[in-house]
Amino acid sequence: MNSSRLIELNGYYSKILNNYRSIYMYLPLSYETDQHKRYPVLYMHDGQHVFFEDQKGESWEVHSTVDKLVAQGKMQEIIIVAISHVEDARIAEYMHASPTGDNVFDVTNQGELYEQFLIQEVKPFVDRSLRTLTGKEHTALMGSSAGGLVSYNIGFRQSDTFGMIGALCPFFVSTDPGTMEERWLSHVYTEKKDLKIWMDVGDSEGFTVMEKHVRYVTDTLRGAGYEFGNDLMYYLAVDSGHSQKDWAARVHAPLIYFFGEIGTPVHVDLRGPEIVGIEGPKLTMNPVVHYDSGFLMTDLNAHYVVVDLEILEVTSDGKLLPKKAGKTTIQYRKGELTAALDITVVPYISETATVKVFVKVPEFTPKTDKLYAGLELPMIREGLYGGTFEVPREMSFEFRISRGLGQHEVDRHGQELPYRVFTTDDGLVLNYEVENWIDLAAAAHRGDQDGKQI
Repeated sequence: MNSSRLIELNGYYSKILNNYRSIYMYLPLSYETDQHKRYPVLYMHDGQHVFFEDQKGESWEVHSTVDKLVAQGKMQEIIIVAISHVEDARIAEYMHASPTGDNVFDVTNQGELYEQFLIQEVKPFVDRSLRTLTGKEHTALMGSSAGGLVSYNIGFRQSDTFGMIGALCPFFVSTDPGTMEERWLSHVYTEKKDLKIWMDVGDSEGFTVMEKHVRYVTDTLRGAGYEFGNDLMYYLAVDSGHSQKDWAARVHAPLIYFFGEIGTPVHVDLRGPEIVGIEGPKLTMNPVVHYDSGFLMTDLNAHYVVVDLEILEVTSDGKLLPKKAGKTTIQYRKGELTAALDITVVPYISETATVKVFVKVPEFTPKTDKLYAGLELPMIREGLYGGTFEVPREMSFEFRISRGLGQHEVDRHGQELPYRVFTTDDGLVLNYEVENWIDLAAAAHRGDQDGKQI
């Protein structure tokens, strides 16, 4: 790279975890020329995705984003330490003790050991080796999915070391798509710590990470004393799934929040449901505020005006409180920013919707009992998969049809296809056809773009 430096440290051994992994370190442009300057540090999990693609997914390209933001004067220079996961140990290391004390996914939870690995081995090594600013106010920890969950846990358990926590799509709850049984994978902290917290979730993640769980934790943080817009930011990411490309598209926001100035709001995009039931699922508004720095977030301390308050009310954090059937308009107002959305209130909307999904596969498809297309699809007969499913209403999915990691659909020429997207609604019938599958031998070299990694 021209504007900054990357150092790869292979075979870093942990005595605490008794395994080896790679660590990648990004040094800013001025590191070699200004020998007296010290820098804040961002530690990131799943380090093999932070700067590069690998066989399990795209890259966040964080170094390119940081270089651009620094050049534009939107954030200060930083050091990034990207700690790769060990393939067979990833889930174990990213999971702390669960609320029930049970191990998760048939592995022994090692989150506490991984935490010690960061605190006792990695950070001291980095502080000895590089010119870092060692205080908590200069030290951030960030990850996505299970990496977001472990960042959240370590942040609250080690707030004397890490002062900034980025939890993108944190994997708080495991949901069984068939039974809808939910299992919380983490304690939810209710004690106020000296932390700056970025929390987000995509609106098209399906069952992988659900917005209601991330929003519940965010609301709990506010109840604990975190001040939205100051030491807490939340973003419901629009048209965003659960992959490296989605996190890469918005990583600039927590970077600016932690290491820059968010600037001045210049535009609001008011999103929300078109129809809400007096009885049925509890729904919220999503006012996405854009700033002149490029920063963006969902405003949880908004001012709403409802044209007809007999039909509907809206709390400042966007919760919709329908009162009687009818149509009205919700207006968002904050300073010079305004936006409006028409809403229809009906007596009842069911919690779930009935959706039919069918996938036809080519005759050369290796035999498999099920496919994945946002939902898990059983075989109906040879060459056809799918069925009828009851799923939460208005849930969105972004996916590629796959037989598993590294075995997803491509076009007839073997080229990558765009992600498919659908949102559940009653009577929805989806018919897909797979033209070709990625070659597994080539996947290790070309990268597995399915990338739905928790």
